[in-house]
Amino acid sequence: MLKAEQFYDALADDYDAMTSFQDRLATQRGVLTTLLEQLPATQVVDMGCGTGVHAIALAQLGLAVTAVDISGGMLEKARRHAADASVSLRFLHGDFLTPIGETPADLLLCLGNSLPHLPSLTALTDILKHWRTLLTNEGHVVIQLLNYKRIIREGKRIVNIRRDGDRLLVRFYDFMEQQLRFNILAIQEENGAFTHELRSTLLTAFTEQNIIEAAFEAGFGSVHSYGSLLLTPFTGKETDLVLLLH
Repeated sequence: MLKAEQFYDALADDYDAMTSFQDRLATQRGVLTTLLEQLPATQVVDMGCGTGVHAIALAQLGLAVTAVDISGGMLEKARRHAADASVSLRFLHGDFLTPIGETPADLLLCLGNSLPHLPSLTALTDILKHWRTLLTNEGHVVIQLLNYKRIIREGKRIVNIRRDGDRLLVRFYDFMEQQLRFNILAIQEENGAFTHELRSTLLTAFTEQNIIEAAFEAGFGSVHSYGSLLLTPFTGKETDLVLLLH
């Protein structure tokens, strides 16, 4: 079992192929354009930026972006992508408690299911308290994670199977009592023989109610739930859960 930092350092070379970076960049730039129409901002923090798809899209839209990630390997990929896209933004190697400097943010994003890497509700509340200190008085936090109630209810173990050249990347879950073990199995074929490597990390299955309660305990005055970053209604059937904190 790997800690989040170790898991994503090991995954860095496969991550873009697994998630189709270039296709996602164009798609997410459009999604974020729509989001910013409702949440205008100039200073943005991207917590858990991964290989940089959201941070780079935001920079392309003209925002000042600070991108934070716990994985040095993922940050290195993000820096390369930013250079390829000819955009300038600030990268910080650190966890969710990393200070961002004296300039407060208008908007803090934690997207792509990053938050469930926290180990407990106590850790979640502590993180949200810290994030409040990084914002202007009118600032917002947007959290995107998977709808774990649906995932647990449906009980489907296989998340995705994707081919990358002569490799297969299989993402799947092991269901535990209050957590999920998230696994990535890489299968390599060479000269008719197969080898494999399995990497696993733990996710906490935070629910909508968990985050709402933690947000109010952390001092946020309002929390709204949505089914996507386009701020569509959340009915419980959606793949994603998005929460807007203010």
